[in-house]
Amino acid sequence: MAKLKIKKNDVWIDMTPMSDVMVLLLTFFMLSANFVKNEIVKVQTPKSTNVDKVPATATLDIMIAPDTLKKGTPEQEIVGRVYLATDKVSTLDSALNQIMLKDEQFKKTATAMNDELKKLFLAETQIGVPMEGLPKYLSLSHEEKVLAMKSNGVPLDSIDGGPSEFQKWVQALKKGYSMWYKGLEEKKEKGEHLDIDLDNTPKKLEICIKADKNTPYVTFKKVISELQDIMESRYKLLTQYKKEEE
Repeated sequence: MAKLKIKKNDVWIDMTPMSDVMVLLLTFFMLSANFVKNEIVKVQTPKSTNVDKVPATATLDIMIAPDTLKKGTPEQEIVGRVYLATDKVSTLDSALNQIMLKDEQFKKTATAMNDELKKLFLAETQIGVPMEGLPKYLSLSHEEKVLAMKSNGVPLDSIDGGPSEFQKWVQALKKGYSMWYKGLEEKKEKGEHLDIDLDNTPKKLEICIKADKNTPYVTFKKVISELQDIMESRYKLLTQYKKEEE
């Protein structure tokens, strides 16, 4: 008896719709994700049970990292170095121009800062060297920048009895963000298209202080005092989440 031959049919599946869905999902996650900056100086914050979340954008981050300054003494004095960061390039650009063009103290810095150095500055993730040394810092290699950043920090000392560089940066960054937001409001009033949801965008930068758990209190107190002197009394202290039983 002859065997029955079963006709085989090739199964063909159109994968085009699935590919389209995957591309759309990938695009969505790329556009909606908040990328973590590769900070040169990092701090290990203390733990707390507070569960309030910090905004992902529109923040002025103040980082205080512990460091040893005085060497060759019986007991080395542990102090802290202060660094600033924010998430908008336009805010950084405006702050830099404010400080260089309106401050007599930094005329030499303004003269040395050409367009190429400005581009390098705007690509930085942290502000952590004195203004007078900024052009030289930006000309260094990445490895040299890391060493320079960790051995400097934004100066907290008053300049000729006036505001410190730290205070000038904080004021300039906050004003720079306000100018950026005001510009968007003017465009909205004119009916121009905006690439951002202005209704859900904070009007002001929120100050967030992130101090290492080993940072001496004297340095932390100095930063708070500097903020109070320029009428900045609202800020958030960043910590790691800690369970109550820990």
